[in-house]
Amino acid sequence: MAFKGSKKASEKEAGWRLWWPHVLAGLVGLVLLTAALSKCADMELFVRQMKAYGVISSRLLLIAAAWGMVVLELALGVALIVAYRIQLVFSTTMLLLLLFLGVTGWAWSTGATDACGCFGAWLERTPGEAAAENLVLLALTALAWAGFRGRHIRQARWKPRAVLAACVVGLALPAAFGFPFSGIRASSSGAVETKLGDFPVEGLGPIDLHVGSFLIVVMDTGCAHCLDVIPEINILAERPDLPPVVGLCANGESERMAFADDFHPLFALGQIEDEVFWRLLGDGDMPRTILVRDGFVKRVWDVDPPTADAITTVSFHDVGQHGE
Repeated sequence: MAFKGSKKASEKEAGWRLWWPHVLAGLVGLVLLTAALSKCADMELFVRQMKAYGVISSRLLLIAAAWGMVVLELALGVALIVAYRIQLVFSTTMLLLLLFLGVTGWAWSTGATDACGCFGAWLERTPGEAAAENLVLLALTALAWAGFRGRHIRQARWKPRAVLAACVVGLALPAAFGFPFSGIRASSSGAVETKLGDFPVEGLGPIDLHVGSFLIVVMDTGCAHCLDVIPEINILAERPDLPPVVGLCANGESERMAFADDFHPLFALGQIEDEVFWRLLGDGDMPRTILVRDGFVKRVWDVDPPTADAITTVSFHDVGQHGE
């Protein structure tokens, strides 16, 4: 009886030794899958968070890097869960986590950005918090890899297909979530000549932004700098010789009402869809002030609102140029 009991105990112990590496690898894989899906849900936000690190400045390269990161995280996440190509997958995951650790650690020490971008809009993390989490994930990955050492893992035919499917999903998901491929691009002087485009706006009433001239302020009610410059925007809104000021944001009604109660803007603030918001923001930063005439974007100012003289100069130039 004692022999049978000890045999069962040893079998349980052996079973646990076989399974715990899978559990740890699966946990890391789930984290990578969650991170990739959260980035897809708001790809434009992730691109801007990457830009804040200051490592890549080209928007085209930022989009390519962000898209590639989504594909890589999905592929590695699935491969870890199904235990596919252990040596290659674990070494790649370790290198990726070391890259994350280096970048977030650098951002933490230099104060380059306040948001790590690891989980997109789903979960806000500072670079310091992200660096600590990356250390934990790195330790779990190393421990799981050690648990697989010397073991032969059966490579079923469906495993590479699952990883390939994850890559295909990663390539398609950002587009499926409505990632804006086009946006308003301003020159170094802020000059631009493009159509504003048609889009629904909630909270503006009968205003038609395609007829006449408007100063459109693209902002967010949670953007600290946007709130700081509200007095400057109010000054522009009070000027009868300037185009009417209209604010556009992606915030809901309750957030817009709270903003109106706290900051008393002298301009209407309407709500637009996320995709439209990111398209209007284009390659710029909030708040973005856009001078529009009859549905055409004439000039763009990022971060700091323009002076009344700057707006008047643009308007005068347009009148002389078009003979209006």
